[in-house]
Amino acid sequence: MFKNLSLKFKIFFLVSAVVIVSFLTLTIIVSNRSIEMAQKDAFSLAQETADKYKNAIIAELQGARITAETFSTVFETLKDYNLTDRDMMNDILKNALANKEYITAFCIAYDPNAMDGKDAQYAGQGPAYDETGRYAPYWNKLGGNIDVEFLPDIDSEDWYIVPKAERHEYITDPYPYGLQGRTVMLASLIFPIIHSDKFIGIISSDIVLDKLQEMVDKVNPHGQEGYTEIISHSGAVIAHPNKDYLGKDLEETLVEGQSRLQHIDEIKSAINSGEMYISTGKNFYTVYMPIQFSSVTNPWSVAVSIPMAKILANADSIRNYVILVSLIAIFVIAIILYFIVRSVTKPILILSDTAKTLGEGHFDTEVPLIKSNDEIGALSKAFKFMVEKLNGAMKEAVDANKAKGLFMANISHEIRTPLNAVMGLNDLLLKTNVDDKQRDYIEKIKGASATLLGLVNDILDFSEAEEGHMKLKNAPFDIRKMFDELSVFFREKNKNSSLDLRFELDSALPTSIVGDEQRLRQIFTNLIGNAYKFTEKGSITVRAIVSKHDSTSATLDFAVRDTGIGMSRDQMEKLFAAFDQADNSATRKYGGAGMGLAVTREIVELMGGKISATSELKNGTTFLFSCTFPLAAPLAEPLAVPGAAEKTAAFNEVLRIANEVPRVAKDTAPANTENAVLHGVRVLLVEDNEINAMIVQELLSAVGMEVTTAQNGQEALDILSDKAKSQLPPFDLVLMDLQMPVMDGYEATRIIKETPEYKDMPVYALTAHAFPEEKERCIALGMEDHLTKPIDVDIFYSALRNAAASKK
Repeated sequence: MFKNLSLKFKIFFLVSAVVIVSFLTLTIIVSNRSIEMAQKDAFSLAQETADKYKNAIIAELQGARITAETFSTVFETLKDYNLTDRDMMNDILKNALANKEYITAFCIAYDPNAMDGKDAQYAGQGPAYDETGRYAPYWNKLGGNIDVEFLPDIDSEDWYIVPKAERHEYITDPYPYGLQGRTVMLASLIFPIIHSDKFIGIISSDIVLDKLQEMVDKVNPHGQEGYTEIISHSGAVIAHPNKDYLGKDLEETLVEGQSRLQHIDEIKSAINSGEMYISTGKNFYTVYMPIQFSSVTNPWSVAVSIPMAKILANADSIRNYVILVSLIAIFVIAIILYFIVRSVTKPILILSDTAKTLGEGHFDTEVPLIKSNDEIGALSKAFKFMVEKLNGAMKEAVDANKAKGLFMANISHEIRTPLNAVMGLNDLLLKTNVDDKQRDYIEKIKGASATLLGLVNDILDFSEAEEGHMKLKNAPFDIRKMFDELSVFFREKNKNSSLDLRFELDSALPTSIVGDEQRLRQIFTNLIGNAYKFTEKGSITVRAIVSKHDSTSATLDFAVRDTGIGMSRDQMEKLFAAFDQADNSATRKYGGAGMGLAVTREIVELMGGKISATSELKNGTTFLFSCTFPLAAPLAEPLAVPGAAEKTAAFNEVLRIANEVPRVAKDTAPANTENAVLHGVRVLLVEDNEINAMIVQELLSAVGMEVTTAQNGQEALDILSDKAKSQLPPFDLVLMDLQMPVMDGYEATRIIKETPEYKDMPVYALTAHAFPEEKERCIALGMEDHLTKPIDVDIFYSALRNAAASKK
């Protein structure tokens, strides 16, 4: 599509595309930069918010942590001085629990007998002991009152195992706990109790994390759409605006398809490692900030999520502004560019229109000179110079073509005139009493003359085709009859040949089609003649098949196949070239000028077909072509006649055998019964060549015609005038040569047709000028037909019979 646009629009679109891409690139760069700055601002905001949360969370848990650490030190000291007393320690924990509002429960647990070695004495005594008497009471005020209970199976709990193994403080993952009809999150801050460098127990402070939830509810970064959440070391949700998520894994809080869900493993890994992590999703920009309570405790994380729409609002505003400015700039630039391009391309368009006009054949067109010193001005000058040279060359070519046409006409006339004498005298000589040897010589002269005439005709046909002057005649004709005549002609011509000539005609072949019978016959004459020339033994097959038809037309596929010498691939490439043969040695061995196939191709293409050939060296050649012909009558359906194929084969065989029978030489003139209509017809023969006049006079006299001769047009007019004055019977027709001294045939015919006394007298051109334009000129002057020399006796007598019949 783009290549079909004019230069003006190509330049306009290309430059516009560059401008648009430039502005688009600028918009993308500005937009991306704005987004980067917005994300940087969002990160700063999220980091600031996360730092506030971090400090608040540490402050919230610090009291419980310090209390637990203090009790750990106190209980270690009591153990050092052997002052441990269970009742005293229970009172300490109970009183501390009552005074510490932020602490919900205390838990103290010793290894068996590690406190005072008296576990057995307290076995089963009250709710603080189990059947072993181990000291592990859990003091809490979760129910509103301070209660105590024994904690079973503590040796299997992480909050006991880890401090015992690591000997440092430990913070449990928050866990949900039902309290007074609601769910709260609890966390335990645990310190080990060490005596003589040996672990003997733990002290734990439990804290309700309601204040963390309150902080999450109150703080809402960047408007109501943003939110904050607190996450434990393991990824459990400690605080979230949606309380349904409390205690659940972080993954459960993410919406299916949310971009953070794709990076959940990376997020959890960052939280577990105490590292910061940034998640940029479709809807939210989230910063995970670690909360480290001490160097040995597991870190938590606070996640601040800010809506991307809020982050990008400013960036979108900047981008939209840049887009608006870009569109306005592009529009203005496009208008300016259009006028610039139009101004630049206008001279080129002028030159283009001039070139188009010249291409249409108007070579007298004035080439405008662009008055500028740039490349277009130089192009204009070069173009003007080229056109001047072209006009000069065209004039020379036209003159040369005219000279060529005149030369071809003259050379044709000069060859045909003596050739007519040779062939005519030869035919007349055959009618005399000659012996067999003389007859053989005469027959060879006849064959050589026919070959020379064929060569002249081929050259003229090729010249016509080359100049585009070859035209087809469309008239109904019997194609089957044409093939019969071709069969008889070639069998007679090659009666001494051992080749088997076969005609395979489709039973559906129409009887009458519309086309140029003469040209179609010429195609097959050339192809069959070539086959005879290059085939020494075997057969030649001519095939005609109906490949497609309807009620008005039929497409016929033709083939001429021989079993001759064949051709190589290299030879096939120049098969249809004029003045050439597949092998130059063929010219020496088989003769020919290489014109026949070139003319054949031109005729086939003029008929709307295309000729091709297949060949294999030493295995023969097949020529193929197809043409579509209008039907002169409806196409008959093929008849399934019993034995039709056998009869066709038998017919071919009869023709072949018949050709082997010696033929009696026939007279030059057709049968007397056929030419009886010519007897007594008065003819005025106008011919300046004495020999040609003699030959024609002999042909006319042979069928009983009365002949009067004139040597030029003026003499013919004088004879006509004298005949009219003397009131003698007028001539029935005039045979007029065209090229004569004193007055040529054209002028004589013009005067005849303008003279009332004999304007209706039929005039037939009899000339060696064989070009179609000569025939058209003759018909335009009022002549009935155009007969060429050398004379084809059958055509000659046929034209005379038609003239005689029309007179009657």
